[in-house]
Amino acid sequence: MENASKALIIAGAILISILLIGVGVLVMNAVNPVTEGLDGQSQAWAKQQFNAQFTGYLGEQSAAQVRSLLSAIKSSNGTEGNPAITLDSTGDITSFNANVTTGSKYTVTVDYADTGYISTIKIKKGTT
Repeated sequence: MENASKALIIAGAILISILLIGVGVLVMNAVNPVTEGLDGQSQAWAKQQFNAQFTGYLGEQSAAQVRSLLSAIKSSNGTEGNPAITLDSTGDITSFNANVTTGSKYTVTVDYADTGYISTIKIKKGTT
């Protein structure tokens, strides 16, 4: 009788263990879509933060603002992990910066890559 009682206790413990493992699997399956959603949100936030560095310069800008934009592009391109941004006009930031004339106005537009990040910045000289 004593062995039968111990066998029932062991069997009950095994059943409870299996039940707890099953609950753990259900919880993990329920949490997985939430974590995937958070990953997507963090990627969207990263794109927004990256692009925000440059979208403030869109439209008509002064020479000083264009120089500031060129500095921001150069800094961003020098940071590991950031997507590279190119200039549409010459592609060379240093030589373009040397040709920015004080008193002139410039029009700034951007192109986006398929990933959603800004890939090309276009700076066109306007009127003085």
